[in-house]
Amino acid sequence: MKEKLIKALAEAIEMEAVIIKEEDKFRDYETYSSLTELSVLAMLDSDFGIQIEMKEFNNYHTVKDLVNLIESR
Repeated sequence: MKEKLIKALAEAIEMEAVIIKEEDKFRDYETYSSLTELSVLAMLDSDFGIQIEMKEFNNYHTVKDLVNLIESR
């Protein structure tokens, strides 16, 4: 599941999956923007069936947080 998330996240953020680490704060990536944020939310819904509101999404900071979200649902 982690590998699938990292690959999808890399595509949404438009960067190489091999440089994404679990401890990274995904909002700190140079290519991350408000448009990217919407892409990540759409990816969570389409790839993992997870629909969350922006308010809840703001509680997630690292790639590991997103992995934990997916594994918990």
